[in-house]
Amino acid sequence: MQRVRGFLIGSLVLVWQLGCGGGSPPLGPPTQNPQANISISPANALVGSGDLVLTVTAKQTFSFVDTVHKRSEVVWAINGANTDLTTTFVSNSELTTIVPASLLANPVRAMLHVENWDNQGDAPLAVSSAVPFSVTSSVPSPSVSSIAPSAVGSGSPDVTITIDGSNFGHFGHFVWSTVFWTTNGNLHDTGTWLQTAIISDTQMKTVIPAGLLQKPTSVQIVVMNGDVMSMSDGNFGYPRSNSVTFTVTP
Repeated sequence: MQRVRGFLIGSLVLVWQLGCGGGSPPLGPPTQNPQANISISPANALVGSGDLVLTVTAKQTFSFVDTVHKRSEVVWAINGANTDLTTTFVSNSELTTIVPASLLANPVRAMLHVENWDNQGDAPLAVSSAVPFSVTSSVPSPSVSSIAPSAVGSGSPDVTITIDGSNFGHFGHFVWSTVFWTTNGNLHDTGTWLQTAIISDTQMKTVIPAGLLQKPTSVQIVVMNGDVMSMSDGNFGYPRSNSVTFTVTP
């Protein structure tokens, strides 16, 4: 369902609310800034993908609602046209929403935001910042800017490292970002596939098992965007990131 909210309606509601002293005035259009108060995962998909479930997470400056009279709603926006997405409330800091396949049929860059509504209102009570979602015709190449920690002592137990960069995500059926540990960059022969969690399009977490941390060594951490089923068959012709050094110290 698409809707256009006019300035006049918003102004009338604002005057009514202030005059009656009830509720919060509706906010303006969603802001786009580096300090976004929501994040989404995944933040991208391949053209032709089926219905896609997204997780929307609120930061401390924003909160989702689900009461008898109030609700949170995820909105997909392109060139000023808004489409309300089916939204499920999980908690005050988490929603899930479905992007239908019809919105993923062509390459596009959309902006997603969340609106908190009073069911009897004509304008949202609060509007989150907007975050980008990309529908691409090909799998993008990931990039790694940093990892933390970048070193641990030999004999350490399992360690979780945070990977910051870009172009991380789920891109289609079985096609997503995966982290590898490799001694020489040859993922087929020396790469070890690590347990991976995609946090956003700019951050991932991965677990290096204790078995790899028993002796001093210096290895490379690499992210690949590809079909994990083909990976298991030895097909590694997918976009990969630059490598970042991880050290197991004496």
